Amino acid sequence: MSLTDPQLNEFHEKGFLFFPGRLEAARTLELQQALETVLERRGPEVIREESGGTSARLVFGAHQYSEPFGRLASSPDFVSPVGRILEDEIYLHQSRINPKMGMGQGGAWTWHQDYPPWKTIDGMAQPRCIVAAVFLDACTPVNSPLLLIPGSHNHGLLDSQPMTESSRHGYDLHAITTTDVEQLADEHGIEPLIGPAGSVALIHCNLVHGSANNVSPWRRAILYLVYNAVSNACTGTSRPWYQNNRDFTSLSQVGNPE
Repeated sequence: MSLTDPQLNEFHEKGFLFFPGRLEAARTLELQQALETVLERRGPEVIREESGGTSARLVFGAHQYSEPFGRLASSPDFVSPVGRILEDEIYLHQSRINPKMGMGQGGAWTWHQDYPPWKTIDGMAQPRCIVAAVFLDACTPVNSPLLLIPGSHNHGLLDSQPMTESSRHGYDLHAITTTDVEQLADEHGIEPLIGPAGSVALIHCNLVHGSANNVSPWRRAILYLVYNAVSNACTGTSRPWYQNNRDFTSLSQVGNPE
């Protein structure tokens, strides 16, 4: 996946690029099948929903223990465009899956930027980090699609507060203020990411986003691959490997036979 100059300009203006149905059907199916095994995993890298049920809210680190997710994470289809956006060699800081189960099991995500916990906890000096969102299921208007505020990344790091519940459950979400959300939405609008399974979005780590509780009957799983510039490698060591990868080897040196 190579980017054109107009696409680069669009990314810098809006803070994201969206490619509906980008992955071929066979690869999408392989990831969906691998997801069923990943969701059965037990361990600290699997964070359950705060409601106290058994549904997974986040599954970290699947690129390390599921071969299809590992191949995808190091694929040139991702490494090349992200490297071009950041103008640097890149490594995978973190991967996580939000299964967003249906019938209210998949909880909401309040408006936030991804960068704050990476800065304050993991020691990521600058927001030179791109999140690749890969749709493992179709994202529709009814199954709680990801909502983005285009251009909000250009406002820099906003005031935010760590949410006590998220920290206690191990994923450290920082919520921005209602006033900032209202002002940004009035200025830029809100855009839902809607598309078939296999769609891909490249998202700036300071872009404001969130999603509602999934009350539909249908799961809405998204894989997030978090790519950081090698020159921006994290200095913190308090979080485990599945949240703060300590291997800063450039993915362009790893190689990936497609």
